[in-house]
Formats: sequence, structure tokens, C-alpha cells
Amino acid sequence: MNKSNRSLTPSSLDPMFTPRAIALIGASESQSSVGHALMTNLMRSTLLLFPVNPKRQRILGVTAFPSITAVSEDIDLAVIATPAATVPGILRDCAHRGVRAAIIISAGFRESGAE
Repeated sequence: MNKSNRSLTPSSLDPMFTPRAIALIGASESQSSVGHALMTNLMRSTLLLFPVNPKRQRILGVTAFPSITAVSEDIDLAVIATPAATVPGILRDCAHRGVRAAIIISAGFRESGAE
């Protein structure tokens, strides 16, 4: 099926609303960060969780990955909690990796101008 024939169906939204595996890009140990709050909340679920942070090998006791491309499992949803300037590159990596959906939790897009 080519892109022009794709239609939005309830099952096409499954990666967003009923993911099996989530990559949290911007996971953090810093208690004052959004990445920490997201990590602690996602750890309460039964989903497969893959924290991504290039500066840490573990986040809250969970093995962390330096980038989304280093995760070997299939990822349904990427939750991106990083500065706005990093988001385009992360989205490219997610697309290359085959991640099916993404949620961006970031600030600073307005300040970046029209581009």
C-alpha cells in the first residue's frame, strides 16, 4: 500500500494508545526533570520500557541506551522529553529505527522562529 492510499483506522492508532514497548528519550535521574517524572510514572506500568540517555548507563535501576538506534527491540511509541533543538534529529532516528508513533514533550519551539 502506498502512502497516498493509507487511511486512518482505529488500529493504526494502536502504537500511540496501546503500545507494547516505549522508549523514553530524555529519561533522567534528576528529580526535578520531566524525564524523571515520566520515567517514574512509566515504571508503574507493565509495558516494556527503554530509557534513552546518552550520558547514563542506568536510569532508576533500568538499563539505559545511548540513543534510540541502540535499542534492539521493536518500539511502538517514543516519548521525547528533550530540548526542542534536539527533536528533529531524534525524530529522524525514530523513523529510521521504525518507531511507529511519537509524543513530544518539549519547550522552545516558539523561540526557534518560522523555520
